[in-house]
Amino acid sequence: MPEPPRPRVASLVPSGTDIVAALGLGQHLVGVSHECDHRVADGLPVLTSSTLPSEAGHPPAEIDRLVSEAVGEGAPLFRTDRERLAALEPDVVVGQDICDVCAVPGGQVAEGLPDGAELVTLSATSLAGLNEDLRRVGAALDAPDRAEQQARAIGDAHARVAARVACERRPRVLALEWGDPPFLGGHWIPELVAIAGGNHVLAAAGEPSRRSSWEEIAEADPDVIVFMPCGYSLGRALEESRALLDEPEVAGLRAVEEGNWWATHATTLFSRCTPGVVTAVPILASILHPEHFPPVPARRAQQVSAGSESGTL
Repeated sequence: MPEPPRPRVASLVPSGTDIVAALGLGQHLVGVSHECDHRVADGLPVLTSSTLPSEAGHPPAEIDRLVSEAVGEGAPLFRTDRERLAALEPDVVVGQDICDVCAVPGGQVAEGLPDGAELVTLSATSLAGLNEDLRRVGAALDAPDRAEQQARAIGDAHARVAARVACERRPRVLALEWGDPPFLGGHWIPELVAIAGGNHVLAAAGEPSRRSSWEEIAEADPDVIVFMPCGYSLGRALEESRALLDEPEVAGLRAVEEGNWWATHATTLFSRCTPGVVTAVPILASILHPEHFPPVPARRAQQVSAGSESGTL
């Protein structure tokens, strides 16, 4: 007997597309956001856009200023093509309410939801929350068993890494989500650091990302700094790292002097709480405990030294 047709899905957030793909249901996507970079999104109608000028060519401080001004004025940072969304006749629309500056907010999506469509709002700020997001999407797509299998697979993968570093010294780690001004990685990032065998400084699991200062970071004196600028590829993270490490207040940090600044492909590893955390944790573990794990893949993360022209492993 043939399997009944599954719901048609429109994903307005990259993490939604990632989760649908992880459940093996990418073929049921009918539209995606402008930031969805999973291969299952290739060629699909794009349903969102940014209201801000292109980030290309803007330094990080200018991007921070533009975003802060828009938020302060209550201006939306994203547009949704509601006519195109309605024309696709999705059964399920996936949105988010985690970060209003990262993707279309769930409230904005709800205001223009196509007739008859179910809104699934992702809200994970922790690994437990990721499991709940998986279950919500799985239920909406008639695939609860696949969601449970995926949640178990993530937990098992993390347990294997944690077991290998359980008896090791735990270095003090600073996850840096933005460089100018410096923002501390929050939400699920301290959890990932802990599983990988480190102690995150200046932020605890579940706390949101917050603005910091190089003085506060210097006082915390981390052993390792992992640079994971939100939404950045490795190439952009390397470029910004070299600029930051030219600044005396950054170059003088002990972690930088000892060669323990790592630039990462943040957008696929750390910027969203999706099944991609299965890849992120071993990368962190390789950085923190290289004696127990394979070398860090150069396409995922690279060490950067003050004055260097390219990362070295």
